[in-house]
Amino acid sequence: MARKAYSEQEREQVREALLTTVIQCIVDRGLIHSSIDILCRKVGISKTFFYTFFSSKEELVLQALRYQQPKLLRYAQQLMDDSSLSWREGVRTFLETCVYGEKRGIAVLSIEEEQEVYRCLSQENFQTFREDQIKLFCSLLVIFGFPMGSIDPRLFGNLALSMMMIYKAIPNTIPFLFPEAAEDMVEFQINALLDEMQRTKETMDRVKENVQK
Repeated sequence: MARKAYSEQEREQVREALLTTVIQCIVDRGLIHSSIDILCRKVGISKTFFYTFFSSKEELVLQALRYQQPKLLRYAQQLMDDSSLSWREGVRTFLETCVYGEKRGIAVLSIEEEQEVYRCLSQENFQTFREDQIKLFCSLLVIFGFPMGSIDPRLFGNLALSMMMIYKAIPNTIPFLFPEAAEDMVEFQINALLDEMQRTKETMDRVKENVQK
């Protein structure tokens, strides 16, 4: 049988289908249980054709995480533009949506999944992805009203990601933590982060007022 010739538009559609499918697989069943064979079957392509887009499943995962970044930024901006929400309510909603990503279709890697992907990456690809992550958290902070340099985006990223990953790790990966208190733990962590961000914001506002005087 002759091999189907794909147009550039069709290739782009297949590529986008792979990105959205792996995100959904991470949300639904986890990356470890989502092989290239499963992804290809869901998208309806051959494994050989898959490798014309991505050199490995790990490369696909990195591209998928990048692919969902604009969605996160648009959502954050939407919350900040919502006049019915206070600043604190908007940021809280965003953080809660990310922590409970499985319920909202947002892909959050587990500890094991991060280790699996990292083992297969070149240092160059890892460094590029890390720089992309820093840019993401910089952009989020700007949307939340913090000028560049007012909060270290790496610190904000660590605090936000650790909440997501630890919540996802209970109880299977971290069995000694108490699953019945997991959501209370998340609420405490979000409140602590919001308190610190609000203090920084209030300090910035006072400095701005003094300058204007």
